[in-house]
Amino acid sequence: MSDLRLMAVHAHADDETITMGGLLALCADRGIRTCNICCTDGKLATIVDPSMPEETTRPRLAEIRQGELREACRILGVDEVHFLEYGDSGMAGEPTNDLPDAFWKAQVHEAVGRVVEHIRRFKPHVVVTYDANGAYGHPDHIQAHRVTLLAVEAAHTPVYPELGERWRVQKLYYTAFPERAARAAIDFARQNGLDTPFGVEDPSELPFLTPDAWVTTTVDCHTVIQRKRSALRAHRSQIGPDWPMLAIPDDVAERFADEYFQLVISRTPPSLPETDVFAGIAVEEPALSA
Repeated sequence: MSDLRLMAVHAHADDETITMGGLLALCADRGIRTCNICCTDGKLATIVDPSMPEETTRPRLAEIRQGELREACRILGVDEVHFLEYGDSGMAGEPTNDLPDAFWKAQVHEAVGRVVEHIRRFKPHVVVTYDANGAYGHPDHIQAHRVTLLAVEAAHTPVYPELGERWRVQKLYYTAFPERAARAAIDFARQNGLDTPFGVEDPSELPFLTPDAWVTTTVDCHTVIQRKRSALRAHRSQIGPDWPMLAIPDDVAERFADEYFQLVISRTPPSLPETDVFAGIAVEEPALSA
């Protein structure tokens, strides 16, 4: 068992598998402990599984999605799963953004403290969340970015003294999907007579891409891609068989198995580009005195 630890902070159940399921599975194979924090209950999401009728599923959707997340994380080998249980805020501009329990409206100081407590308890060397736009502008993703960035910095300072011994995270990453990867997938589909994986012919139309120059880290996940696909299937209320990573043959999935990240904080000078989010990290960093 490695002494290294990774924490992921995501807005909803399924985000962890979509953006970094391969990395989580690779950590399990390496004996690296992982912890996934899910910020919201996801109760407002579109239900895609035809066997889940809206009228009977919607009242239980938060509970259903918790179960799906636990199963996906079991498949990926995640050691800990925690739920902050804020309300889903819905898509940007929706009236649900203003619901009293919406994560988008949560008091930042309180939400940061809850993540600080997890950081000081779990003591991760690496933390992963989203960029400032939450990858594609979802309010809950943006809030997860804000809260996580502040918590990573607060965890090693004297603030929140009641929440445990201070801990300094060594590296913070944002999830990423580079323009070059989208272009390669679209070109491959076109050349092989397949439907384009994102429903567009021009990658510039996609709202969730990261400029190639910003991507610092490419993780080869081809050895664990089938586990990632199994974990995606576990999120059946949200992800159907037509999902791009599920609609393709096994060999094609392995070809497009890489996951990408943007290094934004490193306590030691990084050597970029890199292929391992733990590159350059000391095995153990002592906790800071309170």
